Parts: sequence; structure tokens; C-alpha cells
Amino acid sequence: MNGSARINLSSASVLVVDDNMQAVELLCGVLDGFGMRKFKRAISFEEAKEACTETVFDLILTDAQMPGVDGYEFIRWLRRSSDEQVRLTPAIIVTAHTRRSQVTKARDCGANFIIAKPITPKIILERIIWVAQSTRLFVETETYIGPDRRFRKAAPPSEYGVGRRSGDAEAAANAEAAKAEVAAQSNQDDPSAEVQETTA
Repeated sequence: MNGSARINLSSASVLVVDDNMQAVELLCGVLDGFGMRKFKRAISFEEAKEACTETVFDLILTDAQMPGVDGYEFIRWLRRSSDEQVRLTPAIIVTAHTRRSQVTKARDCGANFIIAKPITPKIILERIIWVAQSTRLFVETETYIGPDRRFRKAAPPSEYGVGRRSGDAEAAANAEAAKAEVAAQSNQDDPSAEVQETTA
């Protein structure tokens, strides 16, 4: 993680949702270690829904697999809320299942990110900072509401670095090479361009 990425989390209000209270307390303990002090705990969709109607949260962390209404459905409900502040709340899914189908499901329900269990403080903090500093657009269509999903082929947004997919490094290198080629072509077409750039 970038050491310069510092953020004060002491005033952040967080909703933690998991049907396992031990898991809730474990996650709250990790967040407390980051300086967070305002927690609301929920062990079901109904409790989480009620909490969202009473409080505006800065972040929601929800388990994916819960009896009845799961974390994916909870985020779908969140994204379709008539309250704009509720609808725009950043949400992260925590799950023990990270098969491609589960990751796709998390993306398509409107979650900002998915974190795999067993959780590690480093990954949680990294994702929280990503959410806090993200410039991704919020998209609302008939079939999808949530952060813009359209960055797979172009690699992750610039604030996330090169990324973790096998093709991300190559995509980033190709993008840089293409930019350099365009810049070189521009300088050939306009010899004064380089001089103007260095003297500006």
C-alpha cells in the first residue's frame, strides 16, 4: 500500500453485517485498530435495513452468505433505496467464496469491492482507502445501480495501481507505450511542441 495514502478514520460511521456475531466482533476489532470508533452491528438483513433507515453510514461491510436475504441481496436493496444518501453508501462484501461467479455476483449487485476470508487487516485497510479515494462514477440504469464496472479491459482505475490480474501489467505497459507513441508522433508533426513543453 502506498505509504502516502493516509486518511483519518476516527469519525467514520460503519455498519458491519454478519449473521455470525463472532465474525462481527472480529471485524469491528480490526476496524477499531484503524482508529474507527463508530460501529453499528447487524446480524440479519432486517437489522441492517433498519440501521440504514436510522443512520447515514460512511461504509458498510457485509458478509455474503447469510440465511434468508444474503449480502448480495442486501446491497441490491441498498442501491435501490429511495434515499440517495443510503443508495450511494460505499459497500464491501466479505466472503469465504471467491469463485469467478461469486466475484461477478458481487460486482453486479453494486458492491464497491469484495474481500476474501480469512480477512487480513492490510487488505481491509487497503480496500477502505481505495473506496475513500475512488474516482469511479456511480452508475444508475434500469438493470444496474452502483460504481462503474467498466474497467476490466482497460485495467483497474489509475488510483488502484497496476492491479492483480495476469494481464493488468501488460495492459498498463501497452497503454504507456501507446501514449509515448502518440506523444512522439505529435512532436514529429510539430517540432516546436517539445520546446514549448520544456520552456513552459
